[in-house]
Amino acid sequence: MCGIAGFIAPGRSAEECGAHLDRMLASIVHRGPDGAGTHVLPGLALGMRRLSIIDLEGGGQPVWNEDHTIGIVFNGEIYNYVELTAQLTAAGHVFRTHSDTEVLVHLYEEVGVAMFAQLRGMFAFAIFDTRKNRLLIARDHFGQKPLYYSRAGGSFAFASELKALLTLPWISRDRDADALPDYVSWLSLPCPRTHFRHIHKLGAGHFLSLPLADFGTATPYRYWHYDLTAAPDLIELDAAVEALDTTLRDSVQMHLRADVPVGVLLSSGLDSRTVSAYAQELQPSGMQTFTVGFGGADSETLGAAETAREIGSRHHTLELTDRDLVESIERIAWHLDEPVGDPATFAVLKVCELARQHVKVLLSGEGSDELFGGYDARYLGMLSTIERSEKLRQLTPLLPSDDDGAAPSRWHRLLSRAHRERGSEALSLRLEGLPGDVRTPRGLTPDQLRRLRQRTDDLARCMVLPQRDTLSQLLTLDLDWQLAESLLQKADKMSMGASIELRTPLLDLRVAELAARIPSALKLPPGGPGKFVLRHCLARKLNEPLNRPKRGFPVPLRAWFTGPLRAALEDTLLSPNAACLDYLDRSLLRTAWNDFLSGAWDGARPLFALWLYEIWSAKMRSPC
Repeated sequence: MCGIAGFIAPGRSAEECGAHLDRMLASIVHRGPDGAGTHVLPGLALGMRRLSIIDLEGGGQPVWNEDHTIGIVFNGEIYNYVELTAQLTAAGHVFRTHSDTEVLVHLYEEVGVAMFAQLRGMFAFAIFDTRKNRLLIARDHFGQKPLYYSRAGGSFAFASELKALLTLPWISRDRDADALPDYVSWLSLPCPRTHFRHIHKLGAGHFLSLPLADFGTATPYRYWHYDLTAAPDLIELDAAVEALDTTLRDSVQMHLRADVPVGVLLSSGLDSRTVSAYAQELQPSGMQTFTVGFGGADSETLGAAETAREIGSRHHTLELTDRDLVESIERIAWHLDEPVGDPATFAVLKVCELARQHVKVLLSGEGSDELFGGYDARYLGMLSTIERSEKLRQLTPLLPSDDDGAAPSRWHRLLSRAHRERGSEALSLRLEGLPGDVRTPRGLTPDQLRRLRQRTDDLARCMVLPQRDTLSQLLTLDLDWQLAESLLQKADKMSMGASIELRTPLLDLRVAELAARIPSALKLPPGGPGKFVLRHCLARKLNEPLNRPKRGFPVPLRAWFTGPLRAALEDTLLSPNAACLDYLDRSLLRTAWNDFLSGAWDGARPLFALWLYEIWSAKMRSPC
């Protein structure tokens, strides 16, 4: 596990390139406190910071092939590296290390960009191919590892974290004017956008191949996307449960591979209970589990402690308060790189810091909601709304045009739904920030709402793809955006901020392929519960009720924001100097705040997102 960085900068000396690379790597030292490695030439620099997990002595980077013509810097883990090493050795490749990094070099040498189909893991890497005079950068199938890039100043640069790019003097800090309205509407930005006009995210399942002689025109290529168009063949519950059990056991076993201690991030929810149950079965002695909570009857700590007793793990717990959030918020903003409006970010940082005192690797449960239909209340509501809208769309030829999508009247909302394509409606139903309920939009001006509507339509055309049914469309949409650019960003940045590796066994490529073979009715039956087949799988191992409700980390934001943190938020968000007022109307923002205080609007999450944005914006104003 590492952080990587580098650039192509024609005309710059090796000494100049080395100095710039050193500054980039210094900004991400938390991602790899165990060591560093660089390769610097005139006009080219590649580097990494290393967190040693596998082959502690021999896994330094860059790693090269036998004749030193292909080298790599790599962030992540390839869990099937043992099997791939055997395969490549049989094909004649000679390995100098026992690391998973070297597998990537030889696999690329053997099959080129067809390598991605064989990789089970999380990764962001850069391969320097001197034979073809080319640089290849890539991000894993699901986007577990981030990768940012920029074309500016006649150069191309990439890094695991956005802040590393900002150390380069030729990269502008100019903001994207539409980024903040989109962020406060969806609480994260889709690829390739960031808040900076000249910095982009490489999408999950994408690579970018850059000829060193002409890198300015190269565009990202999508090598993988989650396809749910084929008819499912695991249509019987017992057969689906049996296949899922086998596949999950194999995935967790691979994710336990490490030369350092491994623990499990444990909540009271289904996903972490599933991971911990398999991990304890495969590694019965010495398993450690970790939980944070916030007190009260609904604290995660109660259910997590019950699971820990059931599986027999050595359990660690930390209770958090509003004071902990205040003390952590600047570090959260710094490590996130780009704000993500999910308050559970705070809990992930603190549980990783707790775990780092005992282990170096954590397993967590991200991904099953998007693969197996876990957001049952939201999905069932969206399915019902879209079904009703389909009936309205049949009447479109008889209806007047929708000439004012920002108007809040019921008549205009019905017109909007009738004239809107299904994909655009699905994406609009994902809005969870300042616009809030479309009947009473908050915080955005009518012009901003119209532009948001247009961007929703544009995004839907590339993000809401045809699938075998509507639920499958919603699952793949969430996998492409919410999972990759919110949940996994949060998981990566907070775990790396604590210098710990976070692994997600439920996001194994083979698990996803199996989930694609299961029909929607076994994921989310009419009326719920979600993750139906996964619940039956876990019930074979633990005392698992099939209707256990879904819960995240229940951060008590409303109680804190109307109580001990009220003054801090008012001073930040309603200040005349607030950065968000460059893009938001102050009077509308104050109205939204008053509606929140009165209980007329449940806006704790978007207000957290704005608070985080303000702190992040201040952090980004100064050079790294």
